Amino acid sequence: MLFNGVAITSTMIVGWVLFSRQIRLSNQWRATVTPLASIIGSGFLIVAPLLHSVMGKWALLGMILLSMLAYCLGGVIRFNIFNAEPYLDKFPKSGIAKIEVLGQWCLGAAYAISVAFYISLFASFLFDRLDIVNSDAIKIVTTFVLLAIMLLAWLRGAKGLEVIELYAVTIKLAIIVGVLFALFTFDLSSNTTWFQHEALNNLGPLQTLSILAGMLMVTQGFETARFMGGQYSTEVRVRAVNHSQGIATLIYIAFIALTCPLFNVYPIVELNETTISNTLGKAVWVLPFLLLIAATASQLSAALADTIGGGGLLKELIRARFSTHFYYMLIIGIAIALVWTSDVFEIINLASKGFALYYLSQTILASCLLIKRKNKMFDDWFKLGF
Repeated sequence: MLFNGVAITSTMIVGWVLFSRQIRLSNQWRATVTPLASIIGSGFLIVAPLLHSVMGKWALLGMILLSMLAYCLGGVIRFNIFNAEPYLDKFPKSGIAKIEVLGQWCLGAAYAISVAFYISLFASFLFDRLDIVNSDAIKIVTTFVLLAIMLLAWLRGAKGLEVIELYAVTIKLAIIVGVLFALFTFDLSSNTTWFQHEALNNLGPLQTLSILAGMLMVTQGFETARFMGGQYSTEVRVRAVNHSQGIATLIYIAFIALTCPLFNVYPIVELNETTISNTLGKAVWVLPFLLLIAATASQLSAALADTIGGGGLLKELIRARFSTHFYYMLIIGIAIALVWTSDVFEIINLASKGFALYYLSQTILASCLLIKRKNKMFDDWFKLGF
């Protein structure tokens, strides 16, 4: 009962703080919520068991390395918000601009696929908890949710999407902090040694690095701030990337660290999307119920974040005289088509490749700009605290 009380009480306190008027109406917090929603999406449910099963007692080190690499990529995005955007506006037909456009088309496709994936996962998770197995019903529910998002995007635009996203992220963050406090209490009382559990599979260094590289997508999402220029200033967007990555990094590292004793007491037997929920339930029975709410909020908020990012991106790419509302609806329309014509869980691999290609293009773009304007660019780079 102590662990359950800690989980519920800390969730309520954090929720009360985040729902306070001062934070809820903060322009900076609203800008931060979109990239944060995308970073802490479905990956939160799988990152702990996957890392522990692959790296065992070295899981925390793996998460730290992933976070460091992600922060470096975030530095590239922050750098390009400050420096590439003015350059591309001034020289829209340059060779560097072509690199940007190529990367953006890859990212645009990845966003549409991600929205379909997140909402499909949202419906699948709910149906799984209700013990209902019906793929057509999942597609129908997914379509209705996407149509509701489309209607909201048409009527209210980014601000309307951000309101729902804000509440979903707030609920999710409050629950995650509650889970962390409950885990901390469990770890203290269990008297279990840390960093002693072995990996589920004995993989070689190259295989481990390959899996870690794939898990980089767990930390993806900070680039959405790049396409929110219509709502927020350059400075606000740069801080949004920085703040969202900082918060996500603290949560992920704390979660991996605090689950070390948990997986020592309850070793991983089978790796799937319910591993973390089932294992946490053995330690603290209320946590699976809290995670159910957090998981559904995660999928919804991540889909909204990618809709906002994807709509802003398509507006930059197509440059037609349509409002941003139209492009939000276009992203949703593509997502609905994907739900009914494709296996979204297979095509998400293509989305991961799209994100990877986009980050590569952004890195090349930043490198080209550094070569062109060395001294000034290095001053700007360090000014960002990179």
